[in-house]
Amino acid sequence: MGFLDIHSSMANISKHLSIDELLKTNEDSGKYGLLLSSQDALELIEARNLTIQNYGRVELGIDVVKSIISEFCSTPYINAQDYTMTLHELVDIFYYMKNETADRIGDSELIGLMKIYFNNSCRGSTDLLKNRELALIASILKKSWDYAGGDD
Repeated sequence: MGFLDIHSSMANISKHLSIDELLKTNEDSGKYGLLLSSQDALELIEARNLTIQNYGRVELGIDVVKSIISEFCSTPYINAQDYTMTLHELVDIFYYMKNETADRIGDSELIGLMKIYFNNSCRGSTDLLKNRELALIASILKKSWDYAGGDD
């Protein structure tokens, strides 16, 4: 067994463990009628992997995805029919904002902000969340960092 075989085998094991981790979130989200199937979990992991690759990021675990699920499963704006797609969009928005803010906003803080805007001024619209509310926050933060000479 060569290095590539071992790497491929480890990647498959890791993917299966991640699927199991995401399926455990069904315990909480199921209270709201939101459940991931094994296929949904796999697609979410693959979409997340593509997202972090597209944004040039490195992430070792799926804790962010689990946090997004935990935080957003209680929102009245997500239903069973669009649950998986909305999670895909929220994960993409999260990593987009991490790049836009140069990782200066903590993960929990960003997810909390996302939920506040999603539930209130965006009324469940991921487009408004990304392109209006969070874009405004990123713009304000960038200007304040530029004004302060790039320091925090």
